[in-house]
Amino acid sequence: MDVTAVVLVVAQWLHTLAAAFWVGGGVVYLLVIRPVARRAEGGGRTLADEFRGLVDIAVITMVITGVVLAFDRLTSQHAGVGYAAVLGAKLALTLWMFWLAGVIRRRRPRPATASQAAASPRTGWRQLMDSANQVVIIGVVVFLLSTVMQAVFERALQ
Repeated sequence: MDVTAVVLVVAQWLHTLAAAFWVGGGVVYLLVIRPVARRAEGGGRTLADEFRGLVDIAVITMVITGVVLAFDRLTSQHAGVGYAAVLGAKLALTLWMFWLAGVIRRRRPRPATASQAAASPRTGWRQLMDSANQVVIIGVVVFLLSTVMQAVFERALQ
């Protein structure tokens, strides 16, 4: 393997690893960190802040490696309109996901008392449409689109 191939393999591996951390971490955040942070009076805040630092590293890694991989594929003779269309959809959803994550970051939750939390339970569509839930749902769809892009590209190689 030449140096370019090694760089692309490493970029693909890092991109997938960062994306897995982003989506998997989002699930852990929703199911573990957020509930603990809501119950704790400031104690869970440190955990969420620590987690946020790791997410930032994953996002930077995904952006850098994503640009490298997209440039490599789009300059290939095998990347057709279908590949570009799926990449465009993936990019649009990714930007939306990053925007939602920024909204979550700017809108830091105020510590709620147990009576406040019990008075306004979030159920059904309200809970599903919560920004953090949307980030995870969109992340799963983006992961699917990555698999579709790979299949489209590999099909064009045949």
